[in-house]
Amino acid sequence: MHQKNSSYLSNQLLFILDDCSHDILDVNEAVLKKYGYAYDELCGMNFYDLGERSTHREIINDLNENNSIWIHRSKIGEEFFVQLTYHQFNFEGQLAKFAVAHDISEQINHQESDPNQYPKLEAHKANFPLAEIGWDVNYRINYWSEQAEELLGWKEEEAKGEKAFLEDILPENTFVDWKEKCKNNIKDQQAQYTIESRIRTKGGQVRYYKWYNSLLYDEYGSLRSARALIADITEKRESQNLFRALSEESLVGIFLIQDGVFRYVNPRFAEIFGYAKEEVENKYSITDLAHPDDLKQVQQNVTDRIQQVEESVEYGFRGITKNDQVIHVNIFGSPIKYAGAPAVVGTLVDTTHNKKIVKQYRSSLESFKDLFDSISDAIYIQDKEGCFLEVNRGAEEMYGYKRDYFIGKTPEFLAAKNKVDIEDTHQLIQKALNGSPQSFEWWGQRKNGEIFPKEVVANPGKYFGDDVVITIARDISERYEAEEKIRRSEEKFRQLFQNAPIGIAFMNEDQELQFVNESFTNVFGFTTEEIKGKNIDEVIVPEDAKSDAYEVSKRIYNGNTAQTSGKRRCKDGSVVDVLIYGVPVKVQNETIAIYGLYVDVTENKQAENKIKESLKEKEVLLAEIHHRVKNNLAVITGLLELQAYNTTSEEAVEVLKESQMRINSIALIHEKLYQREDLSQISFDTYVEQLLKVVVSSMHTDTTKVDVHIDADPVDLTVNQAIPCGLILNELITNAYKHAFKEKPDGNIWISVQEKEEMVTLNVKDDGIGMPEDTSIKNPKSLGIQLINTLSEQLQGQISYIPENSGTHFQMQFYLED
Repeated sequence: MHQKNSSYLSNQLLFILDDCSHDILDVNEAVLKKYGYAYDELCGMNFYDLGERSTHREIINDLNENNSIWIHRSKIGEEFFVQLTYHQFNFEGQLAKFAVAHDISEQINHQESDPNQYPKLEAHKANFPLAEIGWDVNYRINYWSEQAEELLGWKEEEAKGEKAFLEDILPENTFVDWKEKCKNNIKDQQAQYTIESRIRTKGGQVRYYKWYNSLLYDEYGSLRSARALIADITEKRESQNLFRALSEESLVGIFLIQDGVFRYVNPRFAEIFGYAKEEVENKYSITDLAHPDDLKQVQQNVTDRIQQVEESVEYGFRGITKNDQVIHVNIFGSPIKYAGAPAVVGTLVDTTHNKKIVKQYRSSLESFKDLFDSISDAIYIQDKEGCFLEVNRGAEEMYGYKRDYFIGKTPEFLAAKNKVDIEDTHQLIQKALNGSPQSFEWWGQRKNGEIFPKEVVANPGKYFGDDVVITIARDISERYEAEEKIRRSEEKFRQLFQNAPIGIAFMNEDQELQFVNESFTNVFGFTTEEIKGKNIDEVIVPEDAKSDAYEVSKRIYNGNTAQTSGKRRCKDGSVVDVLIYGVPVKVQNETIAIYGLYVDVTENKQAENKIKESLKEKEVLLAEIHHRVKNNLAVITGLLELQAYNTTSEEAVEVLKESQMRINSIALIHEKLYQREDLSQISFDTYVEQLLKVVVSSMHTDTTKVDVHIDADPVDLTVNQAIPCGLILNELITNAYKHAFKEKPDGNIWISVQEKEEMVTLNVKDDGIGMPEDTSIKNPKSLGIQLINTLSEQLQGQISYIPENSGTHFQMQFYLED
């Protein structure tokens, strides 16, 4: 009630009293101000505790009579007169009186003691703070108080007699629900009931109101009429909604305990313990959720709050969740009055995670010293004067002093003599102390006298609440030496660049010239000053060669080293022949610059052209020689053939014919040589096909049909290998034709030439009658096999006979010449 619903309501002394005991259930702010008690104090008192009935008039012996006059006393003993008006209604489920205590002290003190002069109920009805309306059994308005007009805006004549008026002022479907609740209470013969609903005012506003309804019945139990007191609870409802919204969305648990159980918990409270709201409310107590070891503490704290031993308390305990997990919670509880009875309201926070964090934090604090000492760099903590407050083990190892020797000293004793400005060092430390981190190099001196460079980083910090400088120092002796090596290397490179005998141009990522060396100037005539910032392709590349030059530049900037040759233009307009090398400079796989290397090969080019001309002449001559050798061999073949015609000895004819075949195989090689541009090698796979045609045409007979199958890899042989290999192949094929298919109507010869990893394998196989049993490859009797062995030795190869079930199989292997 102590919420302010209207300006008039807040100025009246309003009480809600238990209908039987007259215990004070609720009061407004005006009562608190007038009587001087705290809200909780008044709600723990009875109305009779405030004073007694007045003797100024005939005493009415029952508080239930209106117009009773009372002498009340404030908390400090001040007396004043009040007159009561009241109305019965249901308050949070119990029958109560809504009482207004009208302060009439001034009238008592200045008017006669005639009871008739005192204000009556009717005199105060105009000042009654609640609107009162009445309706009949047909829900037509038959009473409309002035407060109803003030509260809702409708005049009495506008409201009375209108059958649909209640339906009109109750928005949407509210009237249906309101009417249904009324019927249910009539059915149950209820005399009073309380409801809340929205009402539309004449001004169009929709506000929340509380109805305190009284139903009057006739002697037969039928409803005669109804009356209701109506209070505007919009602000209270909005406050409740706001509280509920805040409570429901709160990240902490909120609860209300009364009679040992939770009357209310918000979703977060239930979630912390793993329950739903409805599982906890009106079923569980705080002790049901407490760990057995903390149960006594929790019970005592709840009891103390209920008994108001302390106003409020905050403490922690262990809880048990629905799935029996142990959690740590922190609780804050305060005693209140709720529905006229003691209760505890409070908040609860799950601190389980925080406990873990605190534990981890403590663990980290315990291990901080180990971490501090484990860092290999030297770490100092210095105060405002630069004195060392703390150092780590890295500082001890860097300088060779023990920790205690550092404490209280300034960095001067660590400085290398004549290499450090101490005043400048102090200024840098002060800048760091003032919030500006510093980074610089410094020369230190170890205990053993060794001088070394170090890199120092100084940052502001806190040490036990004081402003300090935290300094980290790193020995950079190795880096210093490496940088010195780099400086020397850069100087060597600079001299190499300048004194190199070939022209070098350095270009940035945009292909703009940055500098060129002396040899570049000697070749092209341009100095660095003349062409710096220009695109090199625009400076020295002739117009007809720019397209190719752009492509080369593109490849280099894509990260590829490029090599080419071409003509480039000099400053005087002349053109020189150059070899060009493009080398990308890459950082993290990105090209950031290019070196262009230019070698003047003009004289070499001229000499090369002369050599090419001479070589061409020699090639023509060599081709002519091969052609003449082939022709001369053809003449010899013709002579042998003529001799065979003039010889009557079949044995001699056979020998001449074999010699003729061997010479033909050599002549065919020379023919293939002069037909190729490369006069040093022949395509042996093509040679095999040509040789076979010659052999077949010479050895063909009508008695035996022979099919020859060729499987030859493309293999190039030098003349030194082609001639013996061709002769071997000639011998194997002619021998097969002569001996393998005697008395057979047909036969097959398979020839394969394979090359793998520079090794050539030649296989010649037939399905003839096979070799005689006394035939020996190592100790041959026939001239043909002797010749095959001799020729294979020339090839540095290996010839072998592979036994087969039928036929003959020879295999020869040799390596290609370089």
